[in-house]
Amino acid sequence: MKLTILMESDPHPCGYLPDRLAVHQETVAFELNPAEYRQLVDLGFRRFGRGLFRPKCPSCQKCIPIRIPVRDFRPSRSQKRNFSQNASRLDLQIEMVSQNEDQKDHLANLHQKFHLMQSGGKGWPDQSILDSSRFVETMVEQPFPVEVWNYLYKGEVVGSGYVDALPDGLSAIYFIHDPKIRAMGPGIFNVLSLIEGARTRGLDFLFLGFWVPGSASMAYKANFSPAEILAPKGQWIPLARKYLVDSI
Repeated sequence: MKLTILMESDPHPCGYLPDRLAVHQETVAFELNPAEYRQLVDLGFRRFGRGLFRPKCPSCQKCIPIRIPVRDFRPSRSQKRNFSQNASRLDLQIEMVSQNEDQKDHLANLHQKFHLMQSGGKGWPDQSILDSSRFVETMVEQPFPVEVWNYLYKGEVVGSGYVDALPDGLSAIYFIHDPKIRAMGPGIFNVLSLIEGARTRGLDFLFLGFWVPGSASMAYKANFSPAEILAPKGQWIPLARKYLVDSI
């Protein structure tokens, strides 16, 4: 493992809770393997490309790492319905992140469509196709191999998720989809597919990044039950069922 010195960001507007300021501890990985990154996950880190970060906000501790023990997971009725409907109409193809220009162009275009949808619906800042291309280049530059889970509808890739394969689980990095399939619940189906994929591979967990109580865009993560969260002292503990908002 070779990392840069751990730095602390300047306070900046929080991307999850708009009335707050956020501070991150940040570093960059020159060398890192999946087992080493797995150790960092237990310290609260997430990553995009070679960049690793964890929240260190002085007055807020609402960004909480969350994971799903896949063998214990029990889908709700709505999740069962989502999986049943989408499994019959979406085909899954898994490939590795690469420098292939066709892959990069597809992901940039899909990211652009997704971001435009989020800009209109959730107030995300506008981005150009150049911004989306830069995002994809960031995700291509990885310290270890990363999977892309592509979902095809009628032969067209309409959803793609970046996924880390770790020693004891899968870790969802980022998921994008075409706005035209939004009503199909592709984000939920992606998580359900990852849970099934981890179980099929004999892995224990699906890591979902940060759950943020009070953030509408992050609330769905608590609906995959049972779930575990990383406590301040570094141990994973069960997430109380009172946080479930979709129990049917």
